[in-house]
Amino acid sequence: MDGLIWRFILRRLVTSVLVLWAVATLVFLLISLTPGNVAMIFGGLDARALGLDQPLAVQYGRYLSSLVQGDLGRSWLSGAEVAGLVADRAGPTLELALVTAVAATSIGLGVGLYTTVRRGRFGDVAMRVATVIGVSVPSFWLGLLLLMVFGLYIPDLLPAGGWIPFSVDPAGNLLHLVLPSAVLGLATVALVSRTLQVSMRDALQRDYVTFGRSAGLAERKVMRQVALPNAVLPTATVIGLMVGVLISGTVIVETVFTIPGVGRLLVQSLRNQDIPVATGATLFLATFFLLLNTAVDILYAWLDPRLRDLYGRPS
Repeated sequence: MDGLIWRFILRRLVTSVLVLWAVATLVFLLISLTPGNVAMIFGGLDARALGLDQPLAVQYGRYLSSLVQGDLGRSWLSGAEVAGLVADRAGPTLELALVTAVAATSIGLGVGLYTTVRRGRFGDVAMRVATVIGVSVPSFWLGLLLLMVFGLYIPDLLPAGGWIPFSVDPAGNLLHLVLPSAVLGLATVALVSRTLQVSMRDALQRDYVTFGRSAGLAERKVMRQVALPNAVLPTATVIGLMVGVLISGTVIVETVFTIPGVGRLLVQSLRNQDIPVATGATLFLATFFLLLNTAVDILYAWLDPRLRDLYGRPS
């Protein structure tokens, strides 16, 4: 069984590398084919040094060769190394995404279990309405609304923007995470809770649950020890899909709340047409997304032996 796990992990890592190559190629093509003459804007006398006078195929070859060597190039504006710029901004983005993922998943699972237990009561109906609202509300609109409320009307309750590193002030850091995490994780809470609720109701109709009840298990044990482990499996799939929403949402949330993360760096570099920085930031977000998605897939395979056996078979 351990061999199957390692074979599954190896296959997922190979797939992730191929996806990352496809993302890098797509980013290069999108940037290269955008309207406007970048060479005239930034090149001037240094166009040859930047390689902007070379054919597209030559530029692509140099681009891939640099990526393989871990070289993301230098900023066309400041001349600083892109890897250093991204590394300086990675901390806030990683903290925001990971804290939001853990908090939103935990809250979503708790709400889903609560609505299953309180089925048909007022709490269940209220949570259904809240779920629909959570999925429907756009992140940028909710972020601007919270900025107005906590910035103008109740400014002393929670910080309405900015960032404090955890190493400088842990309490201040967590307070600055509340509003961005709420905006970023609202849809995740709604979808995870709804998925778990539906999965729990389906699991409660299964024969193994009926057998557990007939064996004399208390209803609470039936819910937590029999139905919940089976209902978590499809919910784990939704959690993996929502990881992409969290990563893409950091671009909007960091811009709205002025968080100095990679998402805001990406927006600024695109606005300034600083192509190497935009490429490095995009590749960082894509790599982070692939790593988290791979971790969720491995966790799902560990929870579901059927998937582990399927991927462990020879092609």
